[in-house]
Amino acid sequence: MPATATAAWTFALWVSPTGTFRLLDWGTVTTPQQALCCDTAQPLGLTPALTMWTDEDAITLRRPRNAHASELLRAYQPHPGLHFGDVVFTGATDSTTDAVQGLTEDQALTLLDLYLLRITARVPGARRH
Repeated sequence: MPATATAAWTFALWVSPTGTFRLLDWGTVTTPQQALCCDTAQPLGLTPALTMWTDEDAITLRRPRNAHASELLRAYQPHPGLHFGDVVFTGATDSTTDAVQGLTEDQALTLLDLYLLRITARVPGARRH
């Protein structure tokens, strides 16, 4: 039986202002601009292995504020600022080729867990009488 090489699946995590989270196959969608359907995507480096991308024209195009992305960013920055429109989280950018790396499945799921843990920590408990 011949050996076949299987490419590792990589992803981007897309977050909309409505709170929809979607894993994108980074083998199909290979640029932040393509993932955001925009001309210019602005990177925000969070760690050496994690980048958030925003549509540079989101405010001009009157895209809604993305409170969900800002809440996720609180895990990395104490004051994440305001972000508008869709955002995409990817891995690092290769400095030699400018290629944007995708996230592993574990990295993408860790981001989802961080968001869910932050949101559920703020859900009030039942009132006691």
